[in-house]
Amino acid sequence: MKATILGVQPYELHGTLYYRLIFTPDGSEQPREARLSHDMAYQDPQPGDRVEVNAILGIVDGVKKLAEE
Repeated sequence: MKATILGVQPYELHGTLYYRLIFTPDGSEQPREARLSHDMAYQDPQPGDRVEVNAILGIVDGVKKLAEE
């Protein structure tokens, strides 16, 4: 699904970088949250970024930044 990132909170757990991402899917006003390791997202996610969120059964397993529109 395409979405816009609203907030990013990086944190470290057992020496591994993770991100808490708050995003709003296109066509929805309800923000959603995903927590994923750095290797499941692109480098340096920022609020306002347009992204493609991949999820299986509602669990986010990857986030890719979309090219500038």
